[in-house]
Amino acid sequence: MSDNAIPVVTCPGHIGHRPQVEVQCGRPIVAFDTVARMSAVEQALRGDDRVRMQPPSADLAVSGLITRVHDPDLVEFLANAWVQQSGPGDDIELIFADTFAHPGLHAPGTATKRPHQAGAFGRYCFDTITGVGPDTYDAALGSVATAVTAAAHTLQGVPLTLALSRPPGHHVSTDVFGGGCYLNNAAITAQWMRDHGADKVAIVDIDFHHGNGTQAIFYERGDVFYTSLHGHPDRCFPYFTGYADETGYGAGRGTTLNVPMPEGIEGPQYLARLESTLAATAAQRPDAVIVSLGFDTYRSDPAGDALLNTVDYFAVGQAFGQLGCPVLAILEGGYAVADLGANVRAWVDGAAGTNASYPGAVNGHG
Repeated sequence: MSDNAIPVVTCPGHIGHRPQVEVQCGRPIVAFDTVARMSAVEQALRGDDRVRMQPPSADLAVSGLITRVHDPDLVEFLANAWVQQSGPGDDIELIFADTFAHPGLHAPGTATKRPHQAGAFGRYCFDTITGVGPDTYDAALGSVATAVTAAAHTLQGVPLTLALSRPPGHHVSTDVFGGGCYLNNAAITAQWMRDHGADKVAIVDIDFHHGNGTQAIFYERGDVFYTSLHGHPDRCFPYFTGYADETGYGAGRGTTLNVPMPEGIEGPQYLARLESTLAATAAQRPDAVIVSLGFDTYRSDPAGDALLNTVDYFAVGQAFGQLGCPVLAILEGGYAVADLGANVRAWVDGAAGTNASYPGAVNGHG
C-alpha cells in the first residue's frame, strides 16, 4: 500500500440501519437504502493498493458537531424517536410520520407549536419515506463521524478522500429530516472545516435529487458555496426546491447554483453541465470541495431517470480531479446495487488520475 494511498473512511455501525420498506405515494415498497449498497462499494474498493480503508475516529465529540448545524430539538427528537413512539410488544421494524405540519393547518396569526410524541414526527420529518428504527440514530451518528474523520485528511491537504457515509444526509435542513436522511453529513462537515481554518468551502452535489437540506442550511451564508445538478423539481423528488432561480439570499446571494436536468440526460450532456458547474465552483477559490457523491444518475437506478454509464463516472471523477484543490467525496444515493461498486470505483479512478481503461472513454468523456 502506497504512502499516498487514498483514505477511505467507512463505519461498520451503518448496518444498524436496516430499513426493509419505505412508503411512496401511500404504497409500501422495498427500501432503496439497503445494507447491501455499502457492501457492494466496500467490496469494490477493498484490496486496492491505492486505497487505505479506516474506521471513523473514536475521539470525535459528534454530538457537539451536529448542533453546529442542526436544531437541538431535531437532534433530541431523532435520539429518542424510537423509544418514545414504538409501543411495547410492537412487531415493527420502523416507525413513520403520518401527519405533517403543513402551513394550511394553521389559522392566521397562530404560531407553529412543537407537539410531543406521535405528533412530533410530522413536525421534524417531511415525508413518509424516512422511517426510524431502533438503531437508526446511532447509524446516523456513525455516518457523521465517517465524514468528519475523512475531512481531517482533506484539511491536511490530502488531494482525494472518500467517506462511505450511510445513511446519506443531503435532504436534512436545520430542523427537518427526510428523503432517507437523518443528519446532514456534508453540511456538518463543511461547518467543521470552517471551524478548523477553511476560509471558504464549496459543496458540489451530484446526487440525482436536489440537496434541499444543504441548500437551506447555507442559503444565507457567503462562506459556503453550494451547487447541485439534479432532476428537475417539476418531476423529481423533493419537488419543491432546486429551481434555477434559487441563488441565495442576503449574505449568501450568488453562492447557490442549481442546475436542473432534463429527463433522460446522457453522459455528454451531463458532462457539459458539470464542466460549467465546476468552473463556477473553481471561481469561488475554495480551500476544499466537498462532493455529495450520488450514483442514482445511473441508467438503471430505480430512483432516477438519468442515463449515465460507468464510463461516464470515470469522466466525472476526472473533472473533479482537475479542480486543483483537495476533494472530499461523501457518499449519498445510488441504488442500482449490482453496478454500484463498479460505478464508485470508476469515479475514484477518474478523480485519482488513474490511467484506467474504460471502453468508450475519449479524453475523459464517454
